[in-house]
Amino acid sequence: MLNGGDAVHGLLPVQVRDVQPGTPDFGLVLALAAGVLTQDRYLTSRIPGALESHVLGAFDGTRCAGFLRYLIQVIGAEAGRPAVLRDGRPLTEGYVEAFGVDPRLRRRGIGTALQRHAAQRCRITGCYQMRSRSPVTSTENYALKIAAGYVLHPSHDNDSYYFLLRL
Repeated sequence: MLNGGDAVHGLLPVQVRDVQPGTPDFGLVLALAAGVLTQDRYLTSRIPGALESHVLGAFDGTRCAGFLRYLIQVIGAEAGRPAVLRDGRPLTEGYVEAFGVDPRLRRRGIGTALQRHAAQRCRITGCYQMRSRSPVTSTENYALKIAAGYVLHPSHDNDSYYFLLRL
């Protein structure tokens, strides 16, 4: 149990773990992303320039309750920007490519557990920051990110906000 499940406060105890394509757990994650949240294409797409790609699943027993895909990438590389160097090495970030929680299980700490796990893994990897983008309609996601300490900036390209967290 990674999110400190607590029946009194409505938290659902979940285990967050890495899932690999081709495994039964990945199949459960993909089914949730496709059937409920229509994000399955974001879990399987190839991302040019990403140094690493990881998919996390949040499981309540054998049920997939949520997912998060994050990439490790050089900051700005996807936008064609030159790398910012620190001590001679390019700064990297964890970029959240896909994120979702089963709508029937929201507001129970699952999304927070996934976000914390990803941030911890990125911190260990040496990433400078976490970044994600969400459409203006994702108000529940906004509340989660703001509570976690993210700052936000409106996108100039589309109807969304970017969220940044210094690691």
